[in-house]
Amino acid sequence: MMKTKPIIISLICLIIIICLCIFIKSKYFSKPEKAEITQFLNDFKNELRDEHIDSAVNDFEAGKNNKQITVLVKLLAGKTGMNGKSAPTFNISLNTDDNKIIFSNSTNTIAEVPVSFTHAGMDTKQAVITFTIHKIADHRFKIAEVKTGVFLKGYMAYAILVRNKTVPENAIYSAITLAAFKTADKLKARYDSVLWFEHINKKTWFYVIKGTLNKEFYWLNNHKPDYKPTYKMGLVNPDLKEVIPAEYDLIHNIGGTIQGLIEVEKDGKKGFYNLGGKLVLPVNYDQIFPLKADDNMALLRNGDDYFYLKSDSTVSDKIQDFKIADVLPKIKAYGDSYTLSDESSENIMEYNDREDFTSLVVAPSYLVDWGILDQFVTFENPLRKPGADNDGIEASGSIEIKYEGHKKDEANNWLESAFYSIYNDYLGGRSGLYESKNVLIVNKAQNRILGFNVPSYQGQGDGGSVLSGKCNENAIRAINDTLFEYRTTSGVDQEIIKDTIYEAPYYHYLHIKNGKLEALPNQRVFGCTKYVKLDDSYLQGCYVINGKSIDHVTPEMLQYMKNEIYASYFYKFKSAAWNNVFYGDTDIPDNKKNASVDDSLTVIDKYNINWLNQKLQGQKSNTLAAE
Repeated sequence: MMKTKPIIISLICLIIIICLCIFIKSKYFSKPEKAEITQFLNDFKNELRDEHIDSAVNDFEAGKNNKQITVLVKLLAGKTGMNGKSAPTFNISLNTDDNKIIFSNSTNTIAEVPVSFTHAGMDTKQAVITFTIHKIADHRFKIAEVKTGVFLKGYMAYAILVRNKTVPENAIYSAITLAAFKTADKLKARYDSVLWFEHINKKTWFYVIKGTLNKEFYWLNNHKPDYKPTYKMGLVNPDLKEVIPAEYDLIHNIGGTIQGLIEVEKDGKKGFYNLGGKLVLPVNYDQIFPLKADDNMALLRNGDDYFYLKSDSTVSDKIQDFKIADVLPKIKAYGDSYTLSDESSENIMEYNDREDFTSLVVAPSYLVDWGILDQFVTFENPLRKPGADNDGIEASGSIEIKYEGHKKDEANNWLESAFYSIYNDYLGGRSGLYESKNVLIVNKAQNRILGFNVPSYQGQGDGGSVLSGKCNENAIRAINDTLFEYRTTSGVDQEIIKDTIYEAPYYHYLHIKNGKLEALPNQRVFGCTKYVKLDDSYLQGCYVINGKSIDHVTPEMLQYMKNEIYASYFYKFKSAAWNNVFYGDTDIPDNKKNASVDDSLTVIDKYNINWLNQKLQGQKSNTLAAE
């Protein structure tokens, strides 16, 4: 997520990192002095002050090769707003004399630089921008990396404050939004807060809170096992009558799961109210699957038992001899490709917050369980006007869900799978098109559907661009009843010695934990070497190398696979080139590396090293030595 409230991508909360380049390989220089770093930063600040944009851009290692750098420099210099085009609305200044050195070695220094935001008649606000400064020669430096998360958060908040102070509110908010703000203030006499409001047929419904919202409320992935809500949520209709009592953990969009009904959640269970305030379905069910055109509205799961919610809102008896795979094609959205945006529904849900310019969708719980959508999805809000360059907007322009087909595991007739690609056209500080992969596992033996979602980019840094389309692999197989191998094309951008692997089959090993799919920890590019014994099938696959696609691993990739196993144990390679491949952009000192790791290798690692040696040497090998 990328926002102080719900944000789309699971790339992570508040830190936005602009990766500019791989550190230049250089000899060791004397450790930079603080005075040198401060002087470099002062020179950079003066270039910004004097609007010497080209000079300031050249202070970065990537220079003019990265458009984001130019946009950032223009923003810091006060030439443009955050989109690189619109006029600035307030002043920005770097306080380089007050920088804080938080890490330094012979080549790299990390400096936190305070930033001030000012506007006439308003209080000054502060933020921080963090630079990694690379020493390229004695008394010569370049900016290798910049972390802008705290800075951009402060910038966007101040942009909204300035706009709210300098622009009439009726030019920012629609009439129905302004009326909702006033009604929400009145409702505070009955409730501790009003969180959201939703407009249906030009009438407004209010999501009310008793208690205090948990800090982790909007980040489902951050909920620990002992997470307990410190609030209760209810719903008030346009006549200000409470139609859903304030006793639930979550109330979804009206009609968002099934038309005319409102999905509610409490203690992990789900149910439905209708718009008149009647509890149509008791909140007793683990999962609710809305159905396409059918005599029944939904399939209900309670433990291992399944039921139907009939069209007359009654619940059927337990379904005998039930098979989830038979009903799967009837579940709403399964097997479909579709696009979501602020225009997907006539209803609009808004935050009761004058500083938030997005609209909100609380996704149906089953799509969250499947990993297809985040629990909270934000889009642009047509009822609010944030400004010329969308300062303050952190949301999706659209989300495209593309169905990629399904497969049956021929070796295990109890297993089926379905695959999706999800494209998030994200706006804001890290605008761009982001791609993720989703797999649904249909476990016929347990009558369950399990979902898993992962970004399509698995390399170092942010990634963010979509895959080239030259490779499109999706496969899953059961290693045993609870462990699955998911193989999907991913971006890796991994330099070896001669070649660079841009895209490759990436292996995720998924196990069932608390009824959900979770990935086992794995930092290897060739993750198959960690959890399974290799065979010839792992040598085949679609790779994009130096811009061209191939259907097999190369000898250099085989050597990388073997050496990557050793590198995971911090092995000190005899080859300087391989040391640079695995440790070149890290600061792991030699005394932390191991001359031998043979005694630490797992049984699988030992097997795979020997197997790879055989492939490399073309004959049986007993040695475990790495290059």
